[in-house]
Amino acid sequence: MDTRNITLEFVNVFIYIGNMEHRAKFFNTERGFCMTFAKVEKLPVNYKTAEDFERFAAQGNAELSMLDEFRLSLIECEDDTLFYGIYMDNELAARMALTFVDEQRDNTFYPPKGYVEITKLEVLPAYQGNKLGSSLVEFVQSFAKPVRTKARINSEAFWTKLDFKDSQKQENGLSVMTWQPTK
Repeated sequence: MDTRNITLEFVNVFIYIGNMEHRAKFFNTERGFCMTFAKVEKLPVNYKTAEDFERFAAQGNAELSMLDEFRLSLIECEDDTLFYGIYMDNELAARMALTFVDEQRDNTFYPPKGYVEITKLEVLPAYQGNKLGSSLVEFVQSFAKPVRTKARINSEAFWTKLDFKDSQKQENGLSVMTWQPTK
């Protein structure tokens, strides 16, 4: 293999600070390499996170608001949150909800198996273009379980870039996209 002509699109670097793993990603751009440093966190179900979700509701896409779902989790005091996000400059910059499905509810995957469903992934406008959405999806892919999502209008290219395939199914007018871990 001739290694002189390889162009890297990105490089993942894992950094350990204390016993915590952080991921930095270096991207090849027209101006050279740039770095993003994003740590995906499980969001606690508390009033501070509720304030972050209110800010998202005010600045983000109304269709992707998870404020009502989050408030319900807050009232029910669920111990195991399904909300994950990335903080930048002490502000919630990107977030998503995950559902872990133990058994097949539909015929998305064959043979039937459990999977993770990503819903309402969103990055605030001020933080878009920093690969935070990709970092969230790659975090889910690291579970090595099949992943399912419904691609919103004009987002199919984003999911395809992350190796998702169009299942040729529609739900509520949205394309169902899937990802399978490689063995």
